[in-house]
Amino acid sequence: MIDTSITRWLPFLGRRTAHATRRPTGSRVTRLAAQYDAEVDAALQRLWPKARIYHDREFTHDRADFLLVVRGRGVMIETKVKSDPGVFRGSTLPPLLDRLQRDGRRLVVLLNQGDPTPARDLISTKLGDKGQIIVWSGPHHDTDLKDAVETLLQQTTRHA
Repeated sequence: MIDTSITRWLPFLGRRTAHATRRPTGSRVTRLAAQYDAEVDAALQRLWPKARIYHDREFTHDRADFLLVVRGRGVMIETKVKSDPGVFRGSTLPPLLDRLQRDGRRLVVLLNQGDPTPARDLISTKLGDKGQIIVWSGPHHDTDLKDAVETLLQQTTRHA
């Protein structure tokens, strides 16, 4: 039997299809991201045991992964996973930053590894002092996470 599916041959013709650009759900980065989100969730519970933690498990570009509500005040938490220790430029952040800028929300971006300097500049430009990015790769970075969140919590207004 001859395979007549055009999508099978398009990559050989130098064209890319939407299917060819999607990351498979079983990819290494996807597995790392799921594990990282679980570790972040545990850290949030550990650092703020009385907080309400909402985890948005649906993948979107314009919503943060977590909403942490402490003492009636909320901070959005976005997790980013890099499979290498290189520079994180934040190219996936603009839709989220635009939405949070409109909503006036606070954001902490947690990066598992790498240099966040370019992304820090992007966040600062869009959110000013309402956004921070830190490298968090485990309990040894809990102090940095707690400081970042508490700083932003002091700025926010109460949630309804």
